[in-house]
Amino acid sequence: MMTELELRNNVVDVMRGWLGWSEANGKYRAIIDLYNTQRPLPRGYAVQYDDEWCATTVTAAGMAAGLSDIILGECSCSRMIALYQAAGRWQESDAYRPQAGDIIMYDWQDTGAGDNTGAPDHVGIVEKVVGNIITIIEGNKGEAVARRTMAVNSRYIRGYCLPDYASKAESEVEEIMTYDQWKAFMDQYRTELRDNDSGEWSKEAREWAVNAGIVNGSGEINGLPNYMWEDLSTREQLITVLYRFAKAIGQA
Repeated sequence: MMTELELRNNVVDVMRGWLGWSEANGKYRAIIDLYNTQRPLPRGYAVQYDDEWCATTVTAAGMAAGLSDIILGECSCSRMIALYQAAGRWQESDAYRPQAGDIIMYDWQDTGAGDNTGAPDHVGIVEKVVGNIITIIEGNKGEAVARRTMAVNSRYIRGYCLPDYASKAESEVEEIMTYDQWKAFMDQYRTELRDNDSGEWSKEAREWAVNAGIVNGSGEINGLPNYMWEDLSTREQLITVLYRFAKAIGQA
């Protein structure tokens, strides 16, 4: 299992690995070939090499990262949005501040007046957000896999598809311990401490403390039989030791 951040970064790493793949060098075909291995194919359509391939790239990145169940597969931007809308994972607001691994949709016909509600034309995967600047990696940007940068809430942002990475991530806290469980572990730990033999390095100091009347021979203070040399000490026990020491040197 991975954390949500690791899952997001895995998808971004796939896209980074494809940077520079283009129609010119022919490497983009491997992305389309991967997309076409889906069974069943979305809408039964096999993407052709002369088709637009931006949404195909996003889908293939999800497949390569092993996340095709949350990076919903389509070769059409509009149909991809519809899948995320049905899953309740579509973010309509252009002003949303995305995270790495989110999917950003564009509308090149956006006039910049009011919220963009037009049909999407292009799509990419957010690589990072630094300050107010989003860096996106896109398939079929100038017929290649390439980066784009733009500001949060920029013109042309149509919205965001939000894969549910959290549903695939391991919990930060796998199990919450009850108080009784914690107490049982602490009791076990204290028993293990008390079963230790005190080291030679403290023998002289322990003998001095006993002879000075600060503690008795078993390490007890005020007749508390569970207070042993290797056990934990309370503030009450500590102050009692200090008080007895002060008395022994005539300061109390």
